[in-house]
Amino acid sequence: MKKLILAAACAFYAGSLSAAGFELNSAGLLDQVLVSAPEVKIPEAPQPEKAVTRTGQYYQVSGYVNLNGNGWMPGNDGGFTSVNLTGWATFRDSSGKVTRNNTYVNTSVSLWVRPNQHVFQSVYPNLYVQFYKDGRLVGSTTMNGSISVSGWPSSNYFSLSGSGYLSGSIYVQD
Repeated sequence: MKKLILAAACAFYAGSLSAAGFELNSAGLLDQVLVSAPEVKIPEAPQPEKAVTRTGQYYQVSGYVNLNGNGWMPGNDGGFTSVNLTGWATFRDSSGKVTRNNTYVNTSVSLWVRPNQHVFQSVYPNLYVQFYKDGRLVGSTTMNGSISVSGWPSSNYFSLSGSGYLSGSIYVQD
């Protein structure tokens, strides 16, 4: 296909030449045909920035929580009720570097209560806590666990208290 196009181009060009200036070899014809393409300058690609690698590590954080709350026994024979439990906790890792002091814990528990019967129930708080390392905020994580609360009803009123540990894991970049 290329040879055919080239031959046609040479024939048109040869028609415009005088017979004296016409050479019959193909090398001479190619020298007489001027073919030029525009020069295209391709822009240089920008160099990517060097990647910064940061290191970090996971910290296991935990804390002791003491919960207290009061409730009312429904009716004279007791029944199903809910109690709001509150307390405070301090969470930290084993080295004491990643910490969160004085975290307010607020959760509720639903349970059956009967007159003059011991009350025992497990609660499963979920807290979203921000942590600090060397006074700098390093991130947040969810703290969860199981806390057992118990108490004795006195007339229609009862008090629940209990304690336990909540734990979580947080990734901290150096």
